[in-house]
This record gives sequence, C-alpha cells and structure tokens, in this order.
Amino acid sequence: MSYTRFGLMILTSTVVMFILMYLNTYAWEHLFFSETRVYMAILMGASMAVIMLSYMLGMYPNRAVNVAIYIAALIVFAVSLWLVRSQVTVSGESYMRAMIPHHSIAVMTSERAQIRDPRVRKLADEIIEAQRREIAEMRYLIGEVDKGDFVQTIHEDPPARVGTVRDALNNTLISALDPAPLSEAQAEEALEAAPRCRFNRSPESDPILWAAGERGPGVMQLNGVIIPLEAAAGGDADTSWRAEGLTTELRPLGEEADWRSDSELIFALDQGLTVGYRGFWSCAAPAG
Repeated sequence: MSYTRFGLMILTSTVVMFILMYLNTYAWEHLFFSETRVYMAILMGASMAVIMLSYMLGMYPNRAVNVAIYIAALIVFAVSLWLVRSQVTVSGESYMRAMIPHHSIAVMTSERAQIRDPRVRKLADEIIEAQRREIAEMRYLIGEVDKGDFVQTIHEDPPARVGTVRDALNNTLISALDPAPLSEAQAEEALEAAPRCRFNRSPESDPILWAAGERGPGVMQLNGVIIPLEAAAGGDADTSWRAEGLTTELRPLGEEADWRSDSELIFALDQGLTVGYRGFWSCAAPAG
C-alpha cells in the first residue's frame, strides 16, 4: 500500500470525523462552522495516523518515512491540542458560532433523555429553555458583530449587599430578566382580540411575543407576569410595542433571512438592559 493512499485515508477520516461531530445537534438551524471542532478533528486525525501506522508497519517498510510520519503526527497533535485548549484564534464571533451547536447538544439530550424523576425533569426543562434563549441571542449578536455594531458598555446590576431572605426575594436583578415563553392560552388572557402573530426564538418552543395582527396590541411574559403591550411607531423597526418601562421592536432580516431565522426581536428596559434575539415571526390568516 502506498504512502499517498495512507495520507488520503487519514485526510478522508479527518474530514468525516469533523462532519460526524455535528450529527448530535438538535436542529439544522443550529449548524454553524466551528474552529474548535476543526482543531478537534485534526487532533483525532493525527492520533489515527499514529495508531493506523503502528498496526500496519508491515505494509510500510520505509523506516525513514515512518519515523517522519510519527514525528509529524505528534507535532500536529500537540499544536491542535494547544489551539483547542488555548482558544487563541477564537474571536467573539467564532466563539458564538462554536457555542450554538454545543448548546444544541444540550437541548437534544435534555429533551430526549428518559427522565422519570420530576426534579431531574424540571432541571432538564430549565436547561432546554436557557440553551434555546442563548442560541437565539447568539444568532442576534453574530449579526451585530458581522455589521461592526460594537457596544462599549452594558447594563450591570448593583453589587450584592447584606440583607435578609425577604430582601433577596424582593430583589429583581435587571440583567437576568428575559422574555419567557408564553402559550397561546396565556396570551389570550391579556389580549382582547385573538392572537394571530407570534415571535419564536426556535420553532420548537412557545413564542415569547404574541400580537393581535402585525401591528396590533401584543403581550409577553416577564418575571412571571403577563404584560399587555401597546403597538407603537417603531422608528427603524418594522413594528414596535411598548408598556411602561419597556419597548420591544421587531425587525425583519430582509436579505439576511435564511432557514436559521427571518426576524430579530430587540427587548429593551428603560432601566438600561437591551437584549436581542434572532428567530421566526409568523402570522396566521384571520378566521372566517
């Protein structure tokens, strides 16, 4: 067997291993290129070169070439391991592109594991919601970074203080607030007209915004409270809703829309917190 064929075999195996690392993602829209996975595939390819050559030394009699392969494989292994662990080449955007499929794995295992204990099921459901929220937020931030929209400051909660349990229960950390999923039945409690439009962070989860038409009143859930929203002029946004203390803007992605997302929702509190998500905006046809 020729050394060229051996090299092609290792190269093919490395590419296949890189592809296989994406098979445990939950949904197609969670597939993003990951530098870290490239380095891991190369690391595994280098390991495979050493293992396969060691088993097939009888088929490759050139001692000098074999030694060169071992040395090259060890160098590639060491460099790729350093790149994986140091993350020296990973920028903020690359970090998020790598974290989305990583989060997707957590969604898949948490949703499909055969869990009987209600405490573990509750924990798994909380993980699913957190991962889906963060995936939608990372999609939004990737778009912002791609456009060069960087911020210098973000909202920060005041430092912790000494107090009682009652103080802790009455204390709301603004930076931790996010719109929570809201079922259609819950939305109907706060909307006079039937909710027809909705924004989903992912197709599998309940929407975080319902509206009675594209420019009608809306509703969202925040910190366990269902909040009615009034439609308002949106400025740069296609549609905007407002309640006392908060503004929510919907922005269709236009040419940027793809199978991963078609709109972005920006949630802003007057106290300074702003969070964006990329997801899906859809409206059902009115009944009758």
